[in-house]
Amino acid sequence: MAPKRKYDNSYMKFGFTSIESNGEIKSQCVICATVLSNEALKPAKLKRHLETVHPSLSDRPLEFSERKLENLKKMKLGSSGTRFATSEKSLVVSFQISKLIAQSKKPHTVGETLVKPCLIKAVEEVFGLEARKKIQDIPLSNNTAKARIELMSNDIEEQLVSRIKISPFFALQCDESTDISNCCQLLIFVRVLDDDNIIKEKLLISRELETTSKGIDVMNSISEYFEKHNLIWDKLVGLCTDGTPAMLGSRSGLATLIKKKNPKIITTHCIIHRQVLASKTLPVCLNDTLQMAIKVVNVIKSSALNTRLFKKLCTKMDSGHEALLFHTEVRWLSKGNMLGRLYELRAEVEIFLVDKKINDLLKLCDAACQMNLAYLVDIFTHLNKLNMQLQGSGNGELENVANIYIFEDKLLGFICKLQMWMRKIEDNNYSAFATLKALVEDTKYDDRRANLKKNINTFTNAD
Repeated sequence: MAPKRKYDNSYMKFGFTSIESNGEIKSQCVICATVLSNEALKPAKLKRHLETVHPSLSDRPLEFSERKLENLKKMKLGSSGTRFATSEKSLVVSFQISKLIAQSKKPHTVGETLVKPCLIKAVEEVFGLEARKKIQDIPLSNNTAKARIELMSNDIEEQLVSRIKISPFFALQCDESTDISNCCQLLIFVRVLDDDNIIKEKLLISRELETTSKGIDVMNSISEYFEKHNLIWDKLVGLCTDGTPAMLGSRSGLATLIKKKNPKIITTHCIIHRQVLASKTLPVCLNDTLQMAIKVVNVIKSSALNTRLFKKLCTKMDSGHEALLFHTEVRWLSKGNMLGRLYELRAEVEIFLVDKKINDLLKLCDAACQMNLAYLVDIFTHLNKLNMQLQGSGNGELENVANIYIFEDKLLGFICKLQMWMRKIEDNNYSAFATLKALVEDTKYDDRRANLKKNINTFTNAD
């Protein structure tokens, strides 16, 4: 962790004084009252703020900054550098709107640039100018929204930690994965008993692993959190992970390292990850069709030109969609969505491949591959539905809280369905596979595809 920077009196020449917030020293502009982070306590960054935000005041003498400092001290400002709410109701509304901003995952600036102006306009039109003044007192600046969200986040964390401490035991579920921006994210959920002895599942830790993602790195993150909040290892009774060596390695895996802290802990392998691994063992013919479908999507989606041309083709054909979908190996539900969209646009895809003369991928449009594709769409739909049933922790009611017994029942039920579907298919009954059944019964598909080829003019190739 980088050492905390200290304030120097010479920073006043850049128009910055010091302010203490959450136990650390930060810099505050005496002109606009903006509070910068501890990392910004560098002359170069303070000077850049002065020259970019207040360029007309950058050549003022030191006395000017000192006068501004005196005026700043007379203002009633919070630790974030913003004015305190003029009333308790304004403060409550400020927190409520900040919560909505956080839930909608919008930038903090939306409160001051959009939400507040909309409120002022609406109130002024409906209730008059007097009500407008009350809305203007609601603090919704960028720093205020950030501070409100941090306060609510800290309060939620404190409540959860307190619940863990008074609970007789708790269990953890860990998962680390790298997202599309190559950020290695570590998520740790905790299951704990509440006052009514109902199991509650909450997010405990969410942080980025800056370097490696080995078992020792995950262990250090958990140990640091336990030490910071004085959590007891002896109360940890269960650990659920995926099947990667970093988690289950016999020497340096996370499960092995945690068992050194508490040998009585029970480690389990995530049931969803097991099911996903099982779903990847496809027969050769289906796997070839799947890989070809992925190549077709990549050919169209990876090129900006092909994407635009394919969109134009879909528009001419009055298709229900105008674009194909990518999939990721990390998000297993996305593969079924990708196949479903590709099947819906199969006629458009064939015309595109013919026009672009991509003959090596035209095999996907053959009758056999179309049958395989239709089956893949159906089976992945069923697998996705099962995956969704294996997620979540119930709706909070005691009899509906998800646990390993409920998950086992769902898997056993799915296995029974598979056996029933196999018996139906032997009798040429495809009722369980709606897409495949529709293709088998649709004897006019070839004629319709031929008419589409005839009626749709070849769209222009842009060089």
